[in-house]
Amino acid sequence: MSPDEICPECNQEWGEDYKWCKPCNSKHFQNYFNNWTSGNDKIDKFIQDAQLNANGDWKLIEWIPFDRFKDVKQIGKGGFGTIHYARWIDGFIREWDIENQQWERYNKGIEVALKKFDNLVNFNNVLNEMEIHFKSYTGSGVATSIRFYGITQDPETHSYMMVLEYAKDGNLREYLKINFNIINWKKN
Repeated sequence: MSPDEICPECNQEWGEDYKWCKPCNSKHFQNYFNNWTSGNDKIDKFIQDAQLNANGDWKLIEWIPFDRFKDVKQIGKGGFGTIHYARWIDGFIREWDIENQQWERYNKGIEVALKKFDNLVNFNNVLNEMEIHFKSYTGSGVATSIRFYGITQDPETHSYMMVLEYAKDGNLREYLKINFNIINWKKN
């Protein structure tokens, strides 16, 4: 086995994702749990469980303080909240930097969508939607859903917001309305 296939921290073989050592990364996340909180025990547990069980950066969510976003502006409204465009200053966690003892991040300044839930929406429904969205993203390159990076909170309204991959072509309903007849629908 080549050195590229082994985690330099624990000398075990990488997991499913190249340079992702689940045991070592789980330890790094756990060591940082006391340094952040969403202010809600259920959301904290949801994020922490995702981090402890992540098999790669594509199956990872994090708490992202709202001040890590810039150029935030509303771009849509739905039945249960609003969608905002933003740039995420830090970008997403990719791997543990052993030399500097910190998370290495990619795509600094990445465009994201912030899905903000109205305060009138039942919190359990918000958490359920987050869980469903998280479970539906595979990261395999197959368009099963939009990538879910994490959760933040609007500092003014205290509404929780999902931090999602930005879809430059808009929401699925609008995309289908425009492109339905030109999509190459695969038949089984």
